[in-house]
Amino acid sequence: MYQFCKTSLLIFIFSALVFASCTTDKRPLPDVSDIEAPLTIQRFEQDLFQLDTSNFAVALRELADQYPSFAELYVEGIMEAGNLRNLNPQQVEYLRGFVTSPVYRAVYDTTQLIYPNLDDVQEELQQALRYFKYYFPEVPAPERLVTFNSAFNFQSIIFGNNELGASLEMFLGADFNYQLYSPGAPIFSNYLVRTYNKDHLVSSLLRVLIDDLAGRSPGDRLLDEMVHRGKKLYLLKQLQPEIPDTTLFRASAEQWQWLEDNEFNLWTHLLTEDLLYNSRFQDIRKLIEQSPNGSPILPKESPGEAANYIGYRIIETFMDRQRELTLSELLSYQDAQEILERSKYKPKRE
Repeated sequence: MYQFCKTSLLIFIFSALVFASCTTDKRPLPDVSDIEAPLTIQRFEQDLFQLDTSNFAVALRELADQYPSFAELYVEGIMEAGNLRNLNPQQVEYLRGFVTSPVYRAVYDTTQLIYPNLDDVQEELQQALRYFKYYFPEVPAPERLVTFNSAFNFQSIIFGNNELGASLEMFLGADFNYQLYSPGAPIFSNYLVRTYNKDHLVSSLLRVLIDDLAGRSPGDRLLDEMVHRGKKLYLLKQLQPEIPDTTLFRASAEQWQWLEDNEFNLWTHLLTEDLLYNSRFQDIRKLIEQSPNGSPILPKESPGEAANYIGYRIIETFMDRQRELTLSELLSYQDAQEILERSKYKPKRE
């Protein structure tokens, strides 16, 4: 999976996870029922796979007219096939081969069976965007979602003026055999594949929106990273108040239970093992990035990204103490040490 940054496009590879809401936000849920969140969904993958392959070069140009910004992004940035407006015969044949390939045609057919329409996705995403417009009125909210097929290279993207895209073949669910298409490929590891389903589709889209909004971590210490990532998790929770914890934290039900049961022990471990202020990426990577588990730093029962859960809890307690603070103002707080101190975070010993 790859990730582009928004100047030309921002494509985020992954994301998502949790099961039953462990945390209850103490802030009252705002009423957003009167906020309009217009959202148009365009099925680019349908239009692409239904092109006339006997006159494919002309059909591609017509598709470009239909999708004036996305088609070029797709051909040049996602499929890496060259300049859409100036494709040579080999590049045209490469794209034609993609849409006529029995393998990718079968994937497309499966996608259409699972997603004959996106009504429920649209409803869920629009509700999240109502919250987005409430919390960030100064930021243009997405008004278009484009679905596509990326040959398993991308998942969710943000491009243009906060427009969203979803590569639907990356959300086909547990019954789809991803390993069949590239056995042993890292992107088809079990801990990642368990998030490739409809339950994670909207949260995956929101993650790229939040990622673009929050930017990079201001520091490279574990504390900086986990507080920054905790902010993004907190924002996702505000946009999707009903999101299951296993979806929010991208963990299995058993791993989520481990986090709940071991919050005190995890925090103590980060302190006593001098990990909190460690900036050696190889020492902290599994604590903040997706991985099968936290071993060998943590027990094998722990999830990857375990430190992000602590970051989330720090932000949650910080925001509970700063009731007047808006989410926009939260993003402007760059000093992780100050956030930690002002949060007075102290997990209870079980």
